[in-house]
Amino acid sequence: MNRVFKMLDRKRLALIIFLVVLEAAGFLLLPTLASEILNRSAMGGSTSEVYLIGGIMFAINVATIIIGYYSVRLTAEESQGIGNQLRKNLFNKVLSFSQEELTGFNTSTLITRTTNDVMFIQLIVMFVLRLLIMSPIVVVVAFVFATMREARLAWVFAVGIPLIILIMYFILKKVNPIFRSLQGKTDRLNKVFREGLTGIRVIRAFNTTGYEADRFDEANLDFRDTSIRANTFMAFMMPALMLSIGVTNVLVFLHGTQLISIDMMEIGNLIAFVQYVFQILMSVLQVAIIFFMLPRAEVAAERIFEVLDVDVAIQDPETPIAIPSDQVKLSFKDVSFGFPGAERPAVSGINFEAEAGDTIAIIGGTGAGKTTIANLIPRLYEVTTGAVEINGVDVRQVTQHNLRQRIGFAAQKAVLFSGTIRSNLATGKPGATDEEMWEALEIAQGDFVKELPDGLDSRVEQGGNNFSGGQKQRLSIARAIISQPDIYVFDDTFSALDFKTDAKLREALKPATKDAITVIIAQRINTVIGADRILVIENGEIVGAGTHDELLASNAVYRDIYDSQVKGEDA
Repeated sequence: MNRVFKMLDRKRLALIIFLVVLEAAGFLLLPTLASEILNRSAMGGSTSEVYLIGGIMFAINVATIIIGYYSVRLTAEESQGIGNQLRKNLFNKVLSFSQEELTGFNTSTLITRTTNDVMFIQLIVMFVLRLLIMSPIVVVVAFVFATMREARLAWVFAVGIPLIILIMYFILKKVNPIFRSLQGKTDRLNKVFREGLTGIRVIRAFNTTGYEADRFDEANLDFRDTSIRANTFMAFMMPALMLSIGVTNVLVFLHGTQLISIDMMEIGNLIAFVQYVFQILMSVLQVAIIFFMLPRAEVAAERIFEVLDVDVAIQDPETPIAIPSDQVKLSFKDVSFGFPGAERPAVSGINFEAEAGDTIAIIGGTGAGKTTIANLIPRLYEVTTGAVEINGVDVRQVTQHNLRQRIGFAAQKAVLFSGTIRSNLATGKPGATDEEMWEALEIAQGDFVKELPDGLDSRVEQGGNNFSGGQKQRLSIARAIISQPDIYVFDDTFSALDFKTDAKLREALKPATKDAITVIIAQRINTVIGADRILVIENGEIVGAGTHDELLASNAVYRDIYDSQVKGEDA
Protein backbone atom coordinates (compact mmCIF):
# COMPACT_ATOMS: atom_id res chain seq x y z
CA MET A 1 0.00 0.00 0.00
CA ASN A 2 2.99 2.32 0.46
CA ARG A 3 3.38 2.50 -3.32
CA VAL A 4 -0.29 3.43 -3.66
CA PHE A 5 -0.07 6.24 -1.12
CA LYS A 6 3.07 7.55 -2.81
CA MET A 7 0.86 8.24 -5.84
CA LEU A 8 -1.05 10.89 -3.87
CA ASP A 9 -0.61 14.52 -4.86
CA ARG A 10 1.26 16.13 -1.95
CA LYS A 11 -0.32 19.60 -2.27
CA ARG A 12 -3.83 18.18 -2.53
CA LEU A 13 -3.15 15.82 0.37
CA ALA A 14 -2.09 18.79 2.56
CA LEU A 15 -5.28 20.66 1.61
CA ILE A 16 -7.43 17.58 2.39
CA ILE A 17 -5.81 17.21 5.84
CA PHE A 18 -6.37 20.90 6.56
CA LEU A 19 -10.07 20.67 5.57
CA VAL A 20 -10.58 17.46 7.54
CA VAL A 21 -9.08 19.07 10.65
CA LEU A 22 -11.43 22.07 10.27
CA GLU A 23 -14.39 19.73 9.73
CA ALA A 24 -13.51 17.73 12.87
CA ALA A 25 -13.16 20.94 14.87
CA GLY A 26 -16.65 22.02 13.76
CA PHE A 27 -18.22 18.71 14.85
CA LEU A 28 -16.39 18.76 18.17
CA LEU A 29 -17.49 22.30 19.07
CA LEU A 30 -21.20 21.54 18.68
CA PRO A 31 -21.73 19.43 21.83
CA THR A 32 -19.97 22.08 23.95
CA LEU A 33 -22.16 24.85 22.51
CA ALA A 34 -25.29 22.72 22.96
CA SER A 35 -24.40 22.15 26.60
CA GLU A 36 -23.97 25.90 27.09
CA ILE A 37 -27.48 26.50 25.76
CA LEU A 38 -28.92 23.88 28.13
CA ASN A 39 -26.98 25.18 31.13
CA ARG A 40 -27.94 28.81 30.52
CA SER A 41 -31.58 27.88 29.92
CA ALA A 42 -31.67 25.78 33.11
CA MET A 43 -30.18 28.65 35.13
CA GLY A 44 -32.64 31.17 33.66
CA GLY A 45 -30.06 32.90 31.50
CA SER A 46 -31.01 35.66 29.11
CA THR A 47 -32.73 34.73 25.86
CA SER A 48 -30.29 36.84 23.88
CA GLU A 49 -27.34 34.73 25.09
CA VAL A 50 -29.16 31.54 24.09
CA TYR A 51 -29.94 32.96 20.63
CA LEU A 52 -26.35 34.13 20.25
CA ILE A 53 -24.97 30.68 21.04
CA GLY A 54 -27.63 29.13 18.78
CA GLY A 55 -26.58 31.45 15.96
CA ILE A 56 -22.95 30.46 16.45
CA MET A 57 -23.97 26.78 16.32
CA PHE A 58 -25.89 27.39 13.10
CA ALA A 59 -22.94 29.20 11.51
CA ILE A 60 -20.54 26.43 12.56
CA ASN A 61 -22.94 23.84 11.14
CA VAL A 62 -23.16 25.61 7.78
CA ALA A 63 -19.38 26.12 7.65
CA THR A 64 -18.80 22.45 8.57
CA ILE A 65 -21.16 21.29 5.81
CA ILE A 66 -19.38 23.45 3.22
CA ILE A 67 -15.95 22.36 4.41
CA GLY A 68 -17.11 18.72 4.47
CA TYR A 69 -18.42 19.01 0.90
CA TYR A 70 -15.10 20.23 -0.45
CA SER A 71 -13.17 17.77 1.69
CA VAL A 72 -15.21 14.82 0.38
CA ARG A 73 -14.97 16.08 -3.20
CA LEU A 74 -11.19 16.46 -3.05
CA THR A 75 -10.85 13.05 -1.40
CA ALA A 76 -13.06 11.45 -4.05
CA GLU A 77 -11.09 13.11 -6.85
CA GLU A 78 -7.82 11.90 -5.35
CA SER A 79 -8.97 8.31 -4.77
CA GLN A 80 -10.65 8.09 -8.18
CA GLY A 81 -7.55 9.61 -9.77
CA ILE A 82 -5.41 6.85 -8.27
CA GLY A 83 -7.89 4.24 -9.52
CA ASN A 84 -7.86 5.80 -12.97
CA GLN A 85 -4.06 5.79 -13.05
CA LEU A 86 -3.81 2.18 -11.84
CA ARG A 87 -6.32 0.97 -14.45
CA LYS A 88 -4.49 2.90 -17.16
CA ASN A 89 -1.13 1.47 -16.06
CA LEU A 90 -2.54 -2.07 -15.95
CA PHE A 91 -4.11 -1.75 -19.39
CA ASN A 92 -0.94 -0.34 -20.96
CA LYS A 93 1.18 -2.97 -19.21
CA VAL A 94 -0.97 -5.84 -20.47
CA LEU A 95 -0.86 -4.38 -23.99
CA SER A 96 2.95 -4.53 -23.80
CA PHE A 97 2.94 -8.21 -22.77
CA SER A 98 4.27 -10.76 -25.19
CA GLN A 99 2.54 -14.12 -25.43
CA GLU A 100 5.06 -15.41 -22.89
CA GLU A 101 3.94 -12.94 -20.20
CA LEU A 102 0.26 -13.41 -21.00
CA THR A 103 0.52 -17.12 -20.22
CA GLY A 104 1.50 -16.19 -16.66
CA PHE A 105 -1.93 -14.62 -16.02
CA ASN A 106 -5.29 -15.89 -17.17
CA THR A 107 -7.74 -13.39 -18.59
CA SER A 108 -10.18 -13.62 -15.68
CA THR A 109 -7.58 -12.65 -13.06
CA LEU A 110 -6.39 -9.70 -15.17
CA ILE A 111 -9.98 -8.46 -15.41
CA THR A 112 -10.51 -8.93 -11.66
CA ARG A 113 -7.31 -7.09 -10.83
CA THR A 114 -8.23 -4.21 -13.13
CA THR A 115 -11.77 -3.89 -11.75
CA ASN A 116 -12.42 -5.36 -8.28
CA ASP A 117 -8.92 -4.89 -6.88
CA VAL A 118 -8.59 -1.33 -8.15
CA MET A 119 -12.05 -0.46 -6.84
CA PHE A 120 -11.05 -1.74 -3.41
CA ILE A 121 -7.87 0.34 -3.52
CA GLN A 122 -9.99 3.41 -4.35
CA LEU A 123 -12.28 2.64 -1.40
CA ILE A 124 -9.47 2.23 1.12
CA VAL A 125 -7.75 5.42 -0.08
CA MET A 126 -11.05 7.27 0.37
CA PHE A 127 -11.47 5.87 3.90
CA VAL A 128 -7.88 6.57 4.89
CA LEU A 129 -7.97 10.18 3.67
CA ARG A 130 -11.27 10.80 5.42
CA LEU A 131 -11.56 8.59 8.47
CA LEU A 132 -8.01 7.71 9.39
CA ILE A 133 -7.15 11.41 9.54
CA MET A 134 -10.36 12.56 11.20
CA SER A 135 -10.96 9.72 13.69
CA PRO A 136 -7.75 10.08 15.79
CA ILE A 137 -8.34 13.85 15.97
CA VAL A 138 -11.91 13.28 17.13
CA VAL A 139 -10.84 10.69 19.74
CA VAL A 140 -8.14 12.88 21.27
CA VAL A 141 -9.97 16.22 21.17
CA ALA A 142 -13.33 14.74 22.22
CA PHE A 143 -11.63 13.05 25.18
CA VAL A 144 -10.05 16.39 26.19
CA PHE A 145 -13.35 18.29 25.80
CA ALA A 146 -15.28 15.62 27.70
CA THR A 147 -12.76 15.61 30.54
CA MET A 148 -12.78 19.40 30.67
CA ARG A 149 -16.57 19.33 30.91
CA GLU A 150 -16.76 16.67 33.58
CA ALA A 151 -13.52 15.02 34.71
CA ARG A 152 -15.40 12.89 37.29
CA LEU A 153 -16.96 10.84 34.48
CA ALA A 154 -13.75 10.24 32.48
CA TRP A 155 -13.27 6.82 34.07
CA VAL A 156 -16.06 5.38 31.87
CA PHE A 157 -13.70 5.53 28.87
CA ALA A 158 -11.55 2.92 30.59
CA VAL A 159 -14.54 0.57 30.24
CA GLY A 160 -16.05 1.53 26.85
CA ILE A 161 -12.94 1.87 24.66
CA PRO A 162 -11.18 -1.40 25.69
CA LEU A 163 -14.51 -3.22 25.33
CA ILE A 164 -15.04 -2.17 21.71
CA ILE A 165 -11.35 -2.73 20.82
CA LEU A 166 -11.48 -6.25 22.27
CA ILE A 167 -14.66 -7.14 20.38
CA MET A 168 -13.30 -5.69 17.12
CA TYR A 169 -10.04 -7.61 17.55
CA PHE A 170 -11.78 -10.98 17.77
CA ILE A 171 -14.12 -10.19 14.86
CA LEU A 172 -11.32 -9.00 12.57
CA LYS A 173 -9.07 -11.91 13.52
CA LYS A 174 -11.76 -14.29 12.29
CA VAL A 175 -12.92 -12.38 9.22
CA ASN A 176 -9.61 -11.20 7.68
CA PRO A 177 -8.46 -14.62 6.32
CA ILE A 178 -11.94 -15.21 4.89
CA PHE A 179 -11.99 -11.92 3.01
CA ARG A 180 -8.48 -12.56 1.68
CA SER A 181 -9.63 -15.89 0.24
CA LEU A 182 -12.62 -14.19 -1.41
CA GLN A 183 -10.36 -12.47 -3.94
CA GLY A 184 -9.11 -15.80 -5.25
CA LYS A 185 -12.67 -17.13 -5.36
CA THR A 186 -13.72 -14.04 -7.33
CA ASP A 187 -11.04 -14.90 -9.91
CA ARG A 188 -12.34 -18.44 -10.16
CA LEU A 189 -15.97 -17.32 -10.51
CA ASN A 190 -15.06 -14.87 -13.29
CA LYS A 191 -13.00 -17.53 -15.03
CA VAL A 192 -15.79 -20.13 -15.09
CA PHE A 193 -18.38 -17.53 -16.15
CA ARG A 194 -16.16 -16.21 -18.94
CA GLU A 195 -15.41 -19.71 -20.23
CA GLY A 196 -19.13 -20.45 -20.28
CA LEU A 197 -19.82 -17.33 -22.34
CA THR A 198 -16.98 -17.74 -24.85
CA GLY A 199 -17.54 -21.47 -25.24
CA ILE A 200 -21.33 -21.43 -25.39
CA ARG A 201 -21.51 -22.92 -28.90
CA VAL A 202 -19.22 -25.80 -28.00
CA ILE A 203 -21.19 -26.39 -24.79
CA ARG A 204 -24.44 -26.60 -26.75
CA ALA A 205 -22.90 -28.69 -29.52
CA PHE A 206 -21.67 -31.33 -27.05
CA ASN A 207 -24.80 -31.04 -24.90
CA THR A 208 -22.77 -30.29 -21.75
CA THR A 209 -25.01 -27.48 -20.51
CA GLY A 210 -25.76 -29.40 -17.34
CA TYR A 211 -22.11 -30.08 -16.62
CA GLU A 212 -21.16 -26.43 -17.13
CA ALA A 213 -24.10 -25.29 -14.98
CA ASP A 214 -22.90 -27.61 -12.19
CA ARG A 215 -19.36 -26.30 -12.61
CA PHE A 216 -20.57 -22.71 -12.32
CA ASP A 217 -22.81 -23.59 -9.36
CA GLU A 218 -19.82 -25.10 -7.57
CA ALA A 219 -17.77 -21.90 -7.96
CA ASN A 220 -20.78 -19.68 -7.26
CA LEU A 221 -21.83 -21.59 -4.12
CA ASP A 222 -18.26 -21.60 -2.85
CA PHE A 223 -18.15 -17.81 -3.30
CA ARG A 224 -21.59 -17.44 -1.68
CA ASP A 225 -20.79 -19.59 1.35
CA THR A 226 -17.48 -17.82 1.94
CA SER A 227 -19.19 -14.42 1.65
CA ILE A 228 -21.89 -15.52 4.10
CA ARG A 229 -19.24 -16.64 6.61
CA ALA A 230 -17.40 -13.32 6.30
CA ASN A 231 -20.54 -11.20 6.55
CA THR A 232 -21.87 -13.26 9.46
CA PHE A 233 -18.83 -12.24 11.47
CA MET A 234 -19.13 -8.66 10.21
CA ALA A 235 -22.77 -8.61 11.34
CA PHE A 236 -21.54 -8.62 14.94
CA MET A 237 -19.73 -5.31 14.42
CA MET A 238 -22.71 -2.97 14.73
CA PRO A 239 -24.29 -4.81 17.70
CA ALA A 240 -20.83 -4.71 19.32
CA LEU A 241 -20.72 -0.95 18.85
CA MET A 242 -24.23 -0.59 20.25
CA LEU A 243 -23.27 -2.77 23.21
CA SER A 244 -20.21 -0.63 23.93
CA ILE A 245 -22.15 2.61 23.58
CA GLY A 246 -25.02 1.21 25.65
CA VAL A 247 -22.76 0.05 28.48
CA THR A 248 -20.90 3.37 28.48
CA ASN A 249 -24.11 5.43 28.41
CA VAL A 250 -25.60 3.45 31.27
CA LEU A 251 -22.51 4.11 33.35
CA VAL A 252 -22.50 7.81 32.38
CA PHE A 253 -26.19 8.32 33.20
CA LEU A 254 -26.06 6.34 36.44
CA HIS A 255 -23.15 8.33 37.78
CA GLY A 256 -24.12 11.61 36.06
CA THR A 257 -27.68 11.71 37.45
CA GLN A 258 -26.31 11.14 40.93
CA LEU A 259 -23.99 14.13 40.51
CA ILE A 260 -26.87 16.26 39.14
CA SER A 261 -29.09 15.31 42.08
CA ILE A 262 -26.57 16.71 44.56
CA ASP A 263 -25.90 19.83 42.42
CA MET A 264 -22.36 18.77 41.55
CA MET A 265 -23.03 18.63 37.79
CA GLU A 266 -25.09 20.58 35.27
CA ILE A 267 -27.45 18.75 32.91
CA GLY A 268 -25.88 20.36 29.85
CA ASN A 269 -22.50 18.88 30.80
CA LEU A 270 -24.06 15.42 30.99
CA ILE A 271 -25.59 15.72 27.51
CA ALA A 272 -22.31 17.03 26.08
CA PHE A 273 -20.39 14.21 27.74
CA VAL A 274 -22.75 11.60 26.25
CA GLN A 275 -22.28 13.10 22.78
CA TYR A 276 -18.51 13.08 23.15
CA VAL A 277 -18.64 9.45 24.27
CA PHE A 278 -20.62 8.59 21.15
CA GLN A 279 -18.16 10.45 18.91
CA ILE A 280 -15.18 8.73 20.52
CA LEU A 281 -16.62 5.22 20.24
CA MET A 282 -17.75 5.79 16.65
CA SER A 283 -14.25 7.03 15.76
CA VAL A 284 -12.67 3.97 17.39
CA LEU A 285 -15.02 1.77 15.34
CA GLN A 286 -14.10 3.62 12.13
CA VAL A 287 -10.39 3.13 12.80
CA ALA A 288 -11.05 -0.56 13.52
CA ILE A 289 -12.90 -0.94 10.21
CA ILE A 290 -10.00 0.68 8.34
CA PHE A 291 -7.49 -1.66 9.97
CA PHE A 292 -9.78 -4.53 9.05
CA MET A 293 -9.80 -3.39 5.41
CA LEU A 294 -6.06 -2.68 5.16
CA PRO A 295 -4.97 -6.36 4.87
CA ARG A 296 -7.44 -6.85 2.03
CA ALA A 297 -6.21 -3.68 0.39
CA GLU A 298 -2.64 -4.90 0.81
CA VAL A 299 -3.53 -8.12 -1.03
CA ALA A 300 -5.26 -6.11 -3.78
CA ALA A 301 -2.23 -3.84 -4.11
CA GLU A 302 0.11 -6.86 -4.28
CA ARG A 303 -2.00 -8.38 -7.06
CA ILE A 304 -2.01 -5.10 -9.00
CA PHE A 305 1.73 -4.47 -8.68
CA GLU A 306 2.43 -8.13 -9.46
CA VAL A 307 1.21 -7.33 -12.97
CA LEU A 308 2.82 -3.88 -13.15
CA ASP A 309 6.21 -5.23 -12.00
CA VAL A 310 6.45 -7.95 -14.65
CA ASP A 311 9.62 -7.57 -16.67
CA VAL A 312 8.40 -7.45 -20.25
CA ALA A 313 10.58 -9.57 -22.52
CA ILE A 314 9.96 -7.47 -25.63
CA GLN A 315 11.04 -3.89 -25.03
CA ASP A 316 12.10 -0.97 -27.19
CA PRO A 317 15.86 -0.40 -27.45
CA GLU A 318 17.39 2.51 -25.53
CA THR A 319 18.82 3.92 -28.76
CA PRO A 320 16.46 2.82 -31.54
CA ILE A 321 17.49 2.77 -35.19
CA ALA A 322 15.25 3.93 -38.03
CA ILE A 323 14.56 1.44 -40.79
CA PRO A 324 15.99 2.79 -44.07
CA SER A 325 13.30 3.83 -46.54
CA ASP A 326 14.77 1.71 -49.33
CA GLN A 327 12.80 -0.91 -51.19
CA VAL A 328 11.69 -3.32 -48.52
CA LYS A 329 13.69 -6.46 -47.84
CA LEU A 330 12.87 -9.10 -45.23
CA SER A 331 15.54 -11.51 -43.96
CA PHE A 332 15.44 -14.44 -41.55
CA LYS A 333 19.00 -15.28 -40.54
CA ASP A 334 19.37 -18.62 -38.76
CA VAL A 335 16.34 -17.82 -36.59
CA SER A 336 15.31 -20.09 -33.74
CA PHE A 337 12.61 -19.65 -31.14
CA GLY A 338 11.48 -21.81 -28.24
CA PHE A 339 8.65 -21.40 -25.76
CA PRO A 340 9.67 -21.38 -22.07
CA GLY A 341 9.75 -24.91 -20.68
CA ALA A 342 9.32 -26.55 -24.09
CA GLU A 343 11.34 -29.69 -24.81
CA ARG A 344 12.45 -28.42 -28.22
CA PRO A 345 12.36 -25.13 -30.16
CA ALA A 346 9.16 -24.25 -31.97
CA VAL A 347 11.27 -23.24 -34.98
CA SER A 348 15.00 -23.57 -35.57
CA GLY A 349 17.51 -22.63 -38.25
CA ILE A 350 15.03 -20.59 -40.34
CA ASN A 351 16.75 -18.83 -43.25
CA PHE A 352 15.07 -17.00 -46.12
CA GLU A 353 14.94 -13.61 -47.83
CA ALA A 354 12.19 -11.70 -49.63
CA GLU A 355 12.14 -8.42 -51.51
CA ALA A 356 9.48 -5.99 -52.69
CA GLY A 357 6.95 -7.70 -54.93
CA ASP A 358 7.72 -11.21 -53.61
CA THR A 359 5.01 -13.49 -52.30
CA ILE A 360 6.36 -16.01 -49.80
CA ALA A 361 4.06 -18.85 -48.80
CA ILE A 362 4.71 -21.06 -45.78
CA ILE A 363 2.96 -24.41 -45.64
CA GLY A 364 3.11 -27.36 -43.29
CA GLY A 365 1.14 -29.53 -40.95
CA THR A 366 -0.54 -28.46 -37.73
CA GLY A 367 2.05 -27.50 -35.11
CA ALA A 368 4.87 -27.30 -37.65
CA GLY A 369 5.76 -23.71 -36.59
CA LYS A 370 4.14 -21.64 -39.35
CA THR A 371 2.32 -19.19 -37.05
CA THR A 372 5.44 -18.84 -34.91
CA ILE A 373 7.36 -17.58 -37.95
CA ALA A 374 4.53 -15.14 -38.73
CA ASN A 375 4.62 -13.80 -35.15
CA LEU A 376 8.38 -13.27 -35.28
CA ILE A 377 8.08 -10.74 -38.12
CA PRO A 378 6.18 -8.04 -36.14
CA ARG A 379 8.16 -9.10 -33.04
CA LEU A 380 5.20 -10.57 -31.19
CA TYR A 381 7.74 -13.19 -30.11
CA GLU A 382 11.41 -12.50 -29.41
CA VAL A 383 13.83 -14.71 -31.35
CA THR A 384 15.95 -17.00 -29.19
CA THR A 385 18.88 -17.03 -31.59
CA GLY A 386 19.53 -15.47 -34.99
CA ALA A 387 17.92 -12.30 -36.29
CA VAL A 388 14.89 -11.06 -38.22
CA GLU A 389 15.91 -8.06 -40.33
CA ILE A 390 14.02 -5.48 -42.37
CA ASN A 391 16.18 -3.54 -44.82
CA GLY A 392 19.25 -4.85 -43.02
CA VAL A 393 18.14 -3.65 -39.57
CA ASP A 394 17.46 -6.15 -36.77
CA VAL A 395 13.85 -5.70 -35.65
CA ARG A 396 15.11 -5.65 -32.04
CA GLN A 397 16.90 -2.37 -32.78
CA VAL A 398 13.67 -0.66 -33.89
CA THR A 399 10.82 0.64 -31.72
CA GLN A 400 7.81 -1.65 -31.76
CA HIS A 401 5.62 1.21 -32.96
CA ASN A 402 7.78 1.98 -35.98
CA LEU A 403 8.25 -1.69 -36.79
CA ARG A 404 4.55 -2.52 -36.72
CA GLN A 405 3.67 0.58 -38.75
CA ARG A 406 5.40 -1.16 -41.66
CA ILE A 407 3.50 -4.45 -41.25
CA GLY A 408 -0.09 -5.30 -42.10
CA PHE A 409 -1.00 -8.31 -39.98
CA ALA A 410 -4.08 -10.51 -40.33
CA ALA A 411 -4.09 -13.06 -37.51
CA GLN A 412 -5.00 -16.72 -37.70
CA LYS A 413 -8.08 -16.01 -35.60
CA ALA A 414 -9.89 -13.00 -37.04
CA VAL A 415 -10.32 -10.54 -34.16
CA LEU A 416 -12.85 -7.74 -34.58
CA PHE A 417 -13.60 -5.08 -31.99
CA SER A 418 -17.04 -3.97 -30.88
CA GLY A 419 -18.07 -0.86 -32.78
CA THR A 420 -18.68 -0.54 -36.51
CA ILE A 421 -17.05 -1.83 -39.67
CA ARG A 422 -15.72 1.69 -40.18
CA SER A 423 -14.06 1.79 -36.73
CA ASN A 424 -12.54 -1.65 -37.27
CA LEU A 425 -11.03 -0.67 -40.63
CA ALA A 426 -9.78 2.57 -39.08
CA THR A 427 -7.69 0.42 -36.72
CA GLY A 428 -5.53 -0.38 -39.73
CA LYS A 429 -5.34 3.25 -40.87
CA PRO A 430 -6.72 6.00 -38.62
CA GLY A 431 -8.32 8.72 -40.69
CA ALA A 432 -8.86 6.49 -43.72
CA THR A 433 -11.42 7.85 -46.18
CA ASP A 434 -14.56 5.99 -47.20
CA GLU A 435 -13.06 5.52 -50.65
CA GLU A 436 -9.99 3.80 -49.17
CA MET A 437 -12.18 1.58 -47.01
CA TRP A 438 -14.36 0.49 -49.92
CA GLU A 439 -11.25 -0.17 -52.01
CA ALA A 440 -9.75 -2.38 -49.27
CA LEU A 441 -13.06 -4.23 -48.90
CA GLU A 442 -13.23 -4.77 -52.66
CA ILE A 443 -9.76 -6.36 -52.68
CA ALA A 444 -10.66 -8.48 -49.63
CA GLN A 445 -13.87 -9.64 -51.37
CA GLY A 446 -15.96 -7.89 -48.70
CA ASP A 447 -18.85 -7.16 -51.07
CA PHE A 448 -21.30 -8.32 -48.40
CA VAL A 449 -20.79 -4.96 -46.61
CA LYS A 450 -22.57 -3.18 -49.47
CA GLU A 451 -25.64 -5.32 -48.83
CA LEU A 452 -25.83 -4.31 -45.19
CA PRO A 453 -28.39 -1.55 -44.47
CA ASP A 454 -25.82 0.71 -42.77
CA GLY A 455 -22.82 -0.17 -44.93
CA LEU A 456 -19.58 0.91 -43.26
CA ASP A 457 -21.54 2.01 -40.20
CA SER A 458 -22.97 -1.47 -39.64
CA ARG A 459 -22.64 -2.65 -36.07
CA VAL A 460 -19.89 -5.11 -35.09
CA GLU A 461 -20.59 -7.03 -31.91
CA GLN A 462 -17.83 -8.03 -29.51
CA GLY A 463 -15.50 -10.42 -31.31
CA GLY A 464 -17.48 -9.94 -34.52
CA ASN A 465 -19.99 -12.54 -33.36
CA ASN A 466 -22.68 -11.16 -35.69
CA PHE A 467 -20.61 -12.17 -38.75
CA SER A 468 -19.66 -15.57 -40.13
CA GLY A 469 -16.11 -16.90 -39.97
CA GLY A 470 -15.49 -16.06 -43.64
CA GLN A 471 -16.88 -12.55 -43.26
CA LYS A 472 -14.70 -11.90 -40.22
CA GLN A 473 -11.63 -13.10 -42.11
CA ARG A 474 -12.37 -10.81 -45.05
CA LEU A 475 -12.82 -7.82 -42.74
CA SER A 476 -9.56 -8.72 -41.00
CA ILE A 477 -7.78 -8.91 -44.37
CA ALA A 478 -9.29 -5.55 -45.43
CA ARG A 479 -7.97 -4.01 -42.20
CA ALA A 480 -4.46 -5.22 -43.08
CA ILE A 481 -4.75 -4.04 -46.70
CA ILE A 482 -5.94 -0.52 -45.83
CA SER A 483 -2.77 0.16 -43.83
CA GLN A 484 -0.74 -0.13 -47.08
CA PRO A 485 2.31 -1.56 -45.30
CA ASP A 486 5.69 -2.69 -46.60
CA ILE A 487 5.07 -6.26 -45.44
CA TYR A 488 1.76 -8.12 -45.46
CA VAL A 489 1.45 -11.12 -43.14
CA PHE A 490 -1.61 -13.32 -43.67
CA ASP A 491 -1.54 -16.01 -41.01
CA ASP A 492 -3.91 -18.68 -42.33
CA THR A 493 -6.51 -15.97 -42.92
CA PHE A 494 -7.92 -17.67 -46.03
CA SER A 495 -8.92 -20.89 -44.25
CA ALA A 496 -12.62 -19.98 -43.86
CA LEU A 497 -12.98 -18.87 -47.48
CA ASP A 498 -14.30 -21.09 -50.24
CA PHE A 499 -11.86 -21.88 -53.07
CA LYS A 500 -13.48 -19.42 -55.48
CA THR A 501 -13.34 -16.49 -53.04
CA ASP A 502 -9.80 -17.49 -52.02
CA ALA A 503 -8.64 -17.40 -55.64
CA LYS A 504 -10.35 -14.08 -56.41
CA LEU A 505 -8.90 -12.50 -53.26
CA ARG A 506 -5.34 -13.60 -54.05
CA GLU A 507 -5.73 -12.37 -57.61
CA ALA A 508 -6.94 -8.96 -56.38
CA LEU A 509 -4.04 -8.80 -53.92
CA LYS A 510 -1.33 -8.99 -56.57
CA PRO A 511 -1.58 -5.42 -57.94
CA ALA A 512 -2.27 -4.00 -54.48
CA THR A 513 0.87 -5.56 -53.00
CA LYS A 514 3.26 -5.21 -55.96
CA ASP A 515 5.58 -2.88 -54.02
CA ALA A 516 5.41 -4.88 -50.80
CA ILE A 517 6.36 -8.31 -49.47
CA THR A 518 3.49 -10.72 -48.93
CA VAL A 519 3.88 -13.60 -46.47
CA ILE A 520 1.06 -16.13 -46.58
CA ILE A 521 0.72 -18.86 -43.95
CA ALA A 522 -1.56 -21.65 -45.12
CA GLN A 523 -2.39 -25.32 -44.92
CA ARG A 524 -4.21 -25.48 -48.27
CA ILE A 525 -2.28 -26.10 -51.47
CA ASN A 526 -4.70 -23.94 -53.44
CA THR A 527 -3.76 -20.91 -51.33
CA VAL A 528 0.02 -21.20 -51.87
CA ILE A 529 0.16 -22.59 -55.38
CA GLY A 530 0.75 -19.19 -57.05
CA ALA A 531 3.42 -17.92 -54.62
CA ASP A 532 6.85 -16.88 -55.91
CA ARG A 533 8.47 -19.13 -53.32
CA ILE A 534 6.97 -21.72 -51.02
CA LEU A 535 8.64 -22.76 -47.78
CA VAL A 536 7.73 -26.21 -46.49
CA ILE A 537 7.91 -26.45 -42.68
CA GLU A 538 8.09 -29.66 -40.68
CA ASN A 539 8.93 -29.94 -36.98
CA GLY A 540 9.96 -26.27 -36.90
CA GLU A 541 12.47 -26.54 -39.75
CA ILE A 542 12.44 -25.63 -43.44
CA VAL A 543 12.54 -28.94 -45.29
CA GLY A 544 11.89 -27.53 -48.74
CA ALA A 545 11.82 -24.24 -50.67
CA GLY A 546 10.87 -23.44 -54.24
CA THR A 547 7.94 -22.95 -56.57
CA HIS A 548 4.95 -25.26 -56.63
CA ASP A 549 6.26 -27.24 -59.60
CA GLU A 550 9.79 -27.52 -58.15
CA LEU A 551 8.54 -28.78 -54.81
CA LEU A 552 6.08 -31.17 -56.38
CA ALA A 553 8.93 -32.72 -58.28
CA SER A 554 11.55 -32.81 -55.53
CA ASN A 555 10.02 -32.54 -52.02
CA ALA A 556 8.32 -35.56 -50.46
CA VAL A 557 6.65 -33.60 -47.63
CA TYR A 558 5.09 -31.12 -50.06
CA ARG A 559 4.06 -33.93 -52.37
CA ASP A 560 2.34 -35.72 -49.48
CA ILE A 561 0.37 -32.55 -48.64
CA TYR A 562 -0.55 -32.13 -52.30
CA ASP A 563 -1.63 -35.74 -52.67
CA SER A 564 -3.72 -35.68 -49.47
CA GLN A 565 -5.59 -32.58 -50.63
CA VAL A 566 -5.80 -32.67 -54.41
CA LYS A 567 -6.10 -36.40 -54.91
CA GLY A 568 -8.42 -36.57 -51.93
CA GLU A 569 -10.72 -34.05 -53.63
CA ASP A 570 -10.59 -35.99 -56.90
CA ALA A 571 -11.58 -39.14 -55.10
